[in-house]
Amino acid sequence: MSLTPNHEKKPIPLEARKFESLASQAMRPVSRTSLSDDIVEQIIDLIARGILKPGDRLPSEKQLCGRFGVGRTTIREALRSLAVMGILDGRVGEGTFVSNNNKKYLEKSLQWGLLMDRKDVRDLIETRLMLESQTAFFAARRATEEDLQEIARAIRGMEKSLEQPEEYLTFDLQFHLRIARATQNSILHNLLSMTRGYLQSWIHESLSKPSVRKMRIRAESSVREHHKILQALRKHKPEEARQAMTEHILSSSADLQARVREESRH
Repeated sequence: MSLTPNHEKKPIPLEARKFESLASQAMRPVSRTSLSDDIVEQIIDLIARGILKPGDRLPSEKQLCGRFGVGRTTIREALRSLAVMGILDGRVGEGTFVSNNNKKYLEKSLQWGLLMDRKDVRDLIETRLMLESQTAFFAARRATEEDLQEIARAIRGMEKSLEQPEEYLTFDLQFHLRIARATQNSILHNLLSMTRGYLQSWIHESLSKPSVRKMRIRAESSVREHHKILQALRKHKPEEARQAMTEHILSSSADLQARVREESRH
């Protein structure tokens, strides 16, 4: 990992000034435990929130030391970790930049962290209940015939891939995103899209059972729940759609919570 040498007196690049004015304000001194991990988390959060964007250049090691309140060894360890993850890109003689290909890692990191903490799962359940039940409500009011056809097509894909988890997962995800799109509310759609890493992990874990038979039973039950949601959407009954989505999320959350308890015992 290479940063611009501190002894070179060059004008501060626009990227660095931008970082100083926005990202630096969001940084805070780290505690005395897991210093480099804390820095890694802060930088990932800045990227996830769009404060740091692909191609942005980070300040020098010296500037980062001052901002985070740590020594160079800690900064280098954090930058090295971020580079290995593919989030940062160190360019010899130029400095350290936010990678243009960090999106895939950030999505994966959501999935990796999902089952690490029961509170994360509880937070996810609450978030999905609030977000998706309301999404179904608005979709029932605003869905066009084309929207309904796309949602039905996603269910047919699920039905054809009951014993193919990866394909099933793809169609299940399409179902939920299509409903969000049917709200004609770009912010609701973007919110659900932003959480798709969690959503994919949720579906995968709820279907990941010890036997093919149990997996198929859960998948078939999920398909029935999806049909019920679609029926409410087609009738343009918002409250019925909201209730059907709520029941579906609570049903799948029970499977997920059971899986987390099982993982905890092991």
